[in-house]
Amino acid sequence: RRKCYIIDTNVFIDCPDIINKISRSDKIVLSAKVVDELDAAKVRLDEEGKQNAARALRLINSLLKPRKIEMVCADLSLLPADFGKSPDNMILSVAMKFKGQNPIMLTSDNGLQIKSKGLGIKTISASTKINLSGK
Repeated sequence: RRKCYIIDTNVFIDCPDIINKISRSDKIVLSAKVVDELDAAKVRLDEEGKQNAARALRLINSLLKPRKIEMVCADLSLLPADFGKSPDNMILSVAMKFKGQNPIMLTSDNGLQIKSKGLGIKTISASTKINLSGK
């Protein structure tokens, strides 16, 4: 069964080539907010973080069409009223758009993990060494 991954910004900072670790048969959904945050990270992070953000953006750009990565904008109306407008919630709302496709949130952010799990979205911590390629 095809998996649907939503990847948080921190995963790209920690592992810029995360897309290459995901099976080509699985779907990758990219929140527009993640691209925005990666672009901003090129300026505000330490040297390694800046380089990783730039590498991640280059890789995303080169794989967007070949991997059929879908870039999706936030829809905060899909979240409970308690959740305000924040980058994490914008990314979470994208996962909610794919709720019928059993989305998997990849993030090392504890707050986002709790919110995702609370809304019934499978969550994998990026700090966990996992095999996403299905091999």
